[in-house]
Amino acid sequence: MSSREYMIVVDRAIKVYESRGEKITALREVSLRVPKRSVYTIMGPSGSGKTTLLNLIGGIDKPTAGTIIVDNINVSSLTGEDLRKYRLHKIGYVFQSYNLVPTLTALENVLLPMTLAGRPDRERALDLLRQVGLEGLEKRFPEELSGGQQQRLAIAVALANDPPVIIADEPTGELDLATGERIVRLLLDQRDRHGKTVLITTHDPRVARMTDKVILLEDGRILGEYEPSKIHDIAGGTATGEVSAERVIVEYIKKRLAELGEEMRRLADAFARGEVDPDTFEEKYRELKTLQKAFQAELSRLGAGPEAL
Repeated sequence: MSSREYMIVVDRAIKVYESRGEKITALREVSLRVPKRSVYTIMGPSGSGKTTLLNLIGGIDKPTAGTIIVDNINVSSLTGEDLRKYRLHKIGYVFQSYNLVPTLTALENVLLPMTLAGRPDRERALDLLRQVGLEGLEKRFPEELSGGQQQRLAIAVALANDPPVIIADEPTGELDLATGERIVRLLLDQRDRHGKTVLITTHDPRVARMTDKVILLEDGRILGEYEPSKIHDIAGGTATGEVSAERVIVEYIKKRLAELGEEMRRLADAFARGEVDPDTFEEKYRELKTLQKAFQAELSRLGAGPEAL
């Protein structure tokens, strides 16, 4: 594949931060090539450098060394107005915290990047809201929307200026299973219908299996690049990247199961103290139990049964 067929090219990127006089290396000579019209997932534990890598590609931060090329533009060398135009026109960034303006309506949030680019288009903004399933909610403020609706609004905002690249940082992290799947399918639809290149960071193996390729990042280094089907072939996997990926995935699921168990205990204690009404307790407990069962099933499917807990 020629270099022009790649939308994103990261070449030996290094990122070093300074904190209280101490140097912290977030990325260690990371190299990555993402083809046009593809959806790649970056997996890894917290602190592995996933968000740092997205920020370099998105033009939010600059590498200490190495180069970042997106759509044949050397992002590493951009400054001032050129960098602002790059962020507005080339990248749609879906932030983990949604990054919506609370004082603007859903429609106004989508119109904002268009206005900053000098071409507000109300009809396009309304069409984007329809595409993400928010038709009829144009006048709602972010706080009046559910978590899943806010995430879908964030995707509409990211698409406002029709960028060729969408980068999404843990877009399903705080969402329930069904809503999270819908969010990922919205991103996949952008590849299929509009030829977008999408890069997603996640801890979730269910998200990874829906994409074209999975990159494993740990301690600032890429350990492997593999097919999504490999993440559940723990018994037969032999490549270092695959084995490491399985370890990260199993450890993540075990951690989430422990967290869910703790949430259920806290909820039960709050109910016993009269701090939660019966209806709220039943609804929340059922939701947590559903998540718990889903992750237990995932752990079993990966070949790590109850004894792994």
